[in-house]
Amino acid sequence: MKNRNLLLSTAFMICLFVVICLLKVRISNKEDFEGIFVLKGNSGYWLELTDDLFPEEVDRLIWGKPCIWFKKAIIFGICPSPLTPCTSFEWNKVSGRGFIKTEYPDGNKLLICLGRFINSANDLPTRGLFIGGNLPAGDPDSQIFNRDESGMAYYDGTRYFHIWCNVNEVIYAADQSMRPIYPSAWDFRGSRVLESGKSGVTLQSSHRAVTNRGSFDIVKTLFYHTGDTFFTLVTQITNSGDSPASYIYSYGDEPWLGNFGTSGGNIGWLKDRLVLNELWIDTSTNTFAGMFDYGNSNIGELHANYTRKANFIEWQSDCRPERAFFSNTNSIPVFSDKTPLDSPNNRFIGLRWGPRTLAPGQSFDFTLAIGMAGNHPESGFPVKPATGLNQE
Repeated sequence: MKNRNLLLSTAFMICLFVVICLLKVRISNKEDFEGIFVLKGNSGYWLELTDDLFPEEVDRLIWGKPCIWFKKAIIFGICPSPLTPCTSFEWNKVSGRGFIKTEYPDGNKLLICLGRFINSANDLPTRGLFIGGNLPAGDPDSQIFNRDESGMAYYDGTRYFHIWCNVNEVIYAADQSMRPIYPSAWDFRGSRVLESGKSGVTLQSSHRAVTNRGSFDIVKTLFYHTGDTFFTLVTQITNSGDSPASYIYSYGDEPWLGNFGTSGGNIGWLKDRLVLNELWIDTSTNTFAGMFDYGNSNIGELHANYTRKANFIEWQSDCRPERAFFSNTNSIPVFSDKTPLDSPNNRFIGLRWGPRTLAPGQSFDFTLAIGMAGNHPESGFPVKPATGLNQE
């Protein structure tokens, strides 16, 4: 009788434990299989168990163990000591996530993380060819508590510099610009490695975005050539519905250039000048724009306090955005060009296509080059690398 009571008590405790786990422990499967990570719970959960660790989760980390033998990513390229620039990459076709890493002979590195972040607008993980996130915890270069090493980043032999942050990429119904649909809410329809080798890598991800005015198939193709400090991104938008549908498409970022978490020092730059105030950019006379971590003299920021790192985004002239701007907000601004770029954390560069209307089956493509700019050896002014996108 005593043994039977003991068994019943044990069974009850096990059942109670299982019920508590089911109710209070969230299992978050990102389909990356990068390891086992235990996080502090949120939204009423005590704990969260997950198979990958994104930057937005690091502050909740209790314990973690990378398990690289479980990962399902395609892995290419080992660069032990390259005499020429060498590219390595990982890409998980199922989850639509990975990174590209280039090592240069002088020990410098360029890092491009893709789809490895949680969208702050809807707390959903992103999948596909969208800049953002960190290296997997098992990567030898991973510094999970260093947010400068996220998004697109550059290592100069001493530290990482933040170049681009999680991208702000959105599609809207043309008459509902206050209802953005972020990539994390799109239907992820798969991804693949189209080409890879010593010369570089070509990746593709496919999505479907549904507005209350129609549905759109969106295919993104990324081309990276070994040694470059930029990549080329082609986006194709197709009306997948049965009737004409109108949309607006936006691409932009508050890049926190130089140092993650702050826009301090970030100003704009164009081919012939620096931009210290909010500005509409004429996309018919300009084919690129960028940010420069230099300090805004209009608000008393001292140049000596900033990194002088620069980024750029270039659009192909025959599919240029209708609008582009520098501002202190990530939405279409209502501003004066006398307002200085002074936001502490939201100095923004944005591009916007539309409103455009597509017939059923009709497509629109646009091509961007996105990356890090250099500096003129004498003036220090940003210099865009040759991309081949427009006549240089």
